[in-house]
Amino acid sequence: MACNVHFFRNYLTGGIVVAGSILAAGCGTHTSAGSGQAASAAPATHGPATAAATAACSSSNLRISLGVGGAAAGTDFTVLDFTNGGSAPCTLRGFPGVSLADSTGAQIGAAATRNPVRPSTLVTLAPGAKASAELGVANAENYPAEACKPTSSARLRVFPPNQTVAIEVPFAATGCAASSAHQLSVTAVTAG
Repeated sequence: MACNVHFFRNYLTGGIVVAGSILAAGCGTHTSAGSGQAASAAPATHGPATAAATAACSSSNLRISLGVGGAAAGTDFTVLDFTNGGSAPCTLRGFPGVSLADSTGAQIGAAATRNPVRPSTLVTLAPGAKASAELGVANAENYPAEACKPTSSARLRVFPPNQTVAIEVPFAATGCAASSAHQLSVTAVTAG
C-alpha cells in the first residue's frame, strides 16, 4: 500500500509540473495598442532586446498619487500609484524607496523596509498607465514614546525603483523620529 501511495504522489506531482510547463510556454503577455493598461512580464518573456529597448521610468516622467489601502493590526496601508506621464512606454522593477518627511523636507526616522509579499517583476507602463506598491505605516502609538520620538510628518518622499531623484507627495501622519523604530514597509511595484 505504501508503494502505491508514493507512486500516486509522484505521478500527481509530475503531472502538475508538466501541466504548469505547458501553460507557461503557451501563455504570453498581450496588450493592445492604446489600451492604457499596464502590462507586466518577466524580462525572459520578451527577451533581452525588448527589455533593453524600453527605458526605465524616470522620476521626471512619473506622477505619484495615494489611494486607500485599509488597516490591520496597528498598521495603516496606503496605495502608492505610479502613473507614466511621459510620451513613451517605460519600465519599473523592484521596490520604491519611501520615507516620511517634515514640512522642511527633512527625513523622519528610518526609510521603509522591503515587504516581500509581492514578487518583484518587470512592469511596462504605456503612457498614462499605472503601477502600484503598498506602503504600510505602523501607528506611532505601537512604540514606547522614548523609543519612537513621535514627530508629525507633512509628506512622503518616494524614490521610484532604481531612481535617485525623489518625488514628494503630501502625507500627514505621526512618524517615529528614532531610526531604530522601523515604522514603514513597502511592497514591490506591480502592474495596475
